[in-house]
Amino acid sequence: MNNSGRNMRRRGDALSESIYDATIEMIQKVGYTNLTFQQIAQAAKTSRTVMYRRWKTKYDLIREIMVYKMTNILGGELIDRIEDTGSLRGDLLQLLTLYQSIYAEIGPEIMNAILFEIGQDRKKKIEIEVNATNKNILVMRKLLGFAKNRGEKIKEVSDATLTLPFDLIRVENLLRKDVIDRNRLELLVDEILLPVFLA
Repeated sequence: MNNSGRNMRRRGDALSESIYDATIEMIQKVGYTNLTFQQIAQAAKTSRTVMYRRWKTKYDLIREIMVYKMTNILGGELIDRIEDTGSLRGDLLQLLTLYQSIYAEIGPEIMNAILFEIGQDRKKKIEIEVNATNKNILVMRKLLGFAKNRGEKIKEVSDATLTLPFDLIRVENLLRKDVIDRNRLELLVDEILLPVFLA
């Protein structure tokens, strides 16, 4: 009869979160391209067998981490969090704030790992981009629908233009080293997005 802590098996969320944290920690230490399941298992105090039982590749693991963190911050889908604030400016600022919070929650380690993976595999790139783009277009149609219902004059734009708010946040996070705060988001809304969408 041995109840020592090292022999107690962690299951479910506790084990998953330990593995997620260990993955991010090891990416910071060795870089994503050098990352192995063995390193993650040691850092998470579990076994490679446990990990391979659940994830076939590193990509499967980091994709699950990304989805987990997105769900954590949003509590569901982004489109369900978009509400009518009373003005297009307010709606766009709400959207950028929510989308930036997703990036902050996921963190640069996982985001950069995802970008690396889709850069290596055209099939993954198409799968992720098509799924994300379709969702983002629906979010913007909902948001611009609020504006039209309020009587604001909205330009008719292409689906490619509807993805602009999301593209802006991605570029901001990839290129800027300083904090992307509310002032920066307001500037993006006032100087870039409003002129694009308001007639």
